[in-house]
Amino acid sequence: MIKNKSNRFKGLVIALKANFFIVEIDKQDLIDHSFDQSPQKIRLLCTRRRKLDYQGIFIDVGDVVFLQDIDYKNKRAVIYDLQSRKSFLKRPAVANVSLIAICISVEEPSFDSEQTSRFLITAESANIKPIIIFTKTDLINKKDLNFYINKLKLWGYDSLPVSIKNAQGFDLLIEKFRQTELTVLAGPSGVGKTSLINHLIPSLSLPTSSVSKKLRRGIHTTRHVELFPIGNGSFLADSPGFNRPEIISDISGFANLFPEFRAQLIHAKCKFRNCMHRDEPGCVINKDFERYSFYRESLDEIINSHLPYQGD
Repeated sequence: MIKNKSNRFKGLVIALKANFFIVEIDKQDLIDHSFDQSPQKIRLLCTRRRKLDYQGIFIDVGDVVFLQDIDYKNKRAVIYDLQSRKSFLKRPAVANVSLIAICISVEEPSFDSEQTSRFLITAESANIKPIIIFTKTDLINKKDLNFYINKLKLWGYDSLPVSIKNAQGFDLLIEKFRQTELTVLAGPSGVGKTSLINHLIPSLSLPTSSVSKKLRRGIHTTRHVELFPIGNGSFLADSPGFNRPEIISDISGFANLFPEFRAQLIHAKCKFRNCMHRDEPGCVINKDFERYSFYRESLDEIINSHLPYQGD
């Protein structure tokens, strides 16, 4: 972190607790020596200047903030400004995300193409690189696993299979996370996001829950977003599970959220600039790909959500 004038410092928002912010700063930046026996990173309980509310500036986990009025003894400070964000994920609300790791189980619950696509669209809408992590891979055979891996390749995405039971894929996974500044684990409830973090960072022992036998889906165990250090200055965030992300996009740019469309539009252009790649004349898109029906249904969903209310 960079030391500022007038005893002001940069810090990283690690978590939100009610109306307070947990902000981490480097111990070496502090001028007080009461922390000599403490860890290299110091966490402060912070409030925010009221002027930020007047300016309509919101602070979320992952934000880099500027602190002043640091109370070294009680580990408190005040946030007075916010550094510009590199990216922002709306749900869950996390700033400066470098990678979204979408956890999808291959069994219990089983793989769901539409659900997976909705999570991918969420990442694409935020302009944040996604990767799919296939969990619970010990529950299926190698042939079926390769089927899912190849399916995602055709969609235009990389995937990484992991299994907590036999520790498959964890060396590659942690290497990936340590090469990324801030990774958010996203995905439906019950796919093993929290168990994954517990395996990567055993000291945490975060609460987990099994999949409901009646509903065949997971039960929410993560209630808020928090950043966890994973090594090399990188952070990993768990997030509350939700099973059907809402698709929010402009109609004109929706097709660009699909790698299948982007790959084709590099080499050719449709006759009309506002082509939505349905049944318009002069459309150059080859619609013979798996997710085209999902695209059409989602496009209709977006259009219908923008229609004016007609009354009873």
